[in-house]
Amino acid sequence: MRVSTKLTIATSLVVGILQFSVRSATADQIGFAVDNTETLFGVDLTTATATPIGNTGQFLQGLAFSPTGSLFGTDYLGNLYSVSKTTGAATFIGSTGLGDIEGLTFRGSTLIGTNFSNLGGPTMLSAIDTATAAATPITSFSQGPVRAMALVNPNTIDVASDSPTSQSLVQVNLLTNQVTDLGLLPGTGAALIAALGFGTDGVLYALDPFGNEFMIASNGAGIPVGNTGGQYWLDLTVDPPGAPVPEPNSMALLLTAALGLVSVRAWQRSGGTKQS
Repeated sequence: MRVSTKLTIATSLVVGILQFSVRSATADQIGFAVDNTETLFGVDLTTATATPIGNTGQFLQGLAFSPTGSLFGTDYLGNLYSVSKTTGAATFIGSTGLGDIEGLTFRGSTLIGTNFSNLGGPTMLSAIDTATAAATPITSFSQGPVRAMALVNPNTIDVASDSPTSQSLVQVNLLTNQVTDLGLLPGTGAALIAALGFGTDGVLYALDPFGNEFMIASNGAGIPVGNTGGQYWLDLTVDPPGAPVPEPNSMALLLTAALGLVSVRAWQRSGGTKQS
């Protein structure tokens, strides 16, 4: 077999594997969500398909994955639970003392939550100890009740904030405490957005109480994805949150090395001269 033919075959193999790796990196976005039947679901956010995992046994309002893949939930009383990804069962950790926590996410390795604040007071953002549920205030901001929260970066959060007539996507700078109303969310009336989460693709996804899924633009506008089956969604998280796009897999790297080896050996066998 000619050297040029060998190189063509090897190159084709590498390109094929790399293309497969890229496709894998852009595979369906998979989230976990809870509804008002106390059920944990796996949700394919790309196709708006929900698959029940199991009953949590608790009325969870907040849901968040740690960077290491552990799942935590909070209920309407402010209690913290660890949640099994395989069965849905929730195990009590302790009380935060914060009342209803509907916004929950991780800021690095620190779990943070927002109280619902439906009495008109400021929203409190707190760090929550995942071992004891002890809460430590981080900051507070004046805004309507917060139904959901997503981490934009270590110093910025997006929240779904209610007003008497509508619901907005609001961004909060945790260093300056600046609050910016980005625009109206697609939820109105009884269809208020109650679940927000960034996918590993950087897209902000949202679920409403009628099972509708949206991709949320930077101005709060919702792009419909589909309906997951009519669930009354309460919160959403993606495992792991903010994960980087996967690198080409090891097989691709091995084939790349193999291609280089074929090239070197072919050149050596030809005496260092170009072979037709």
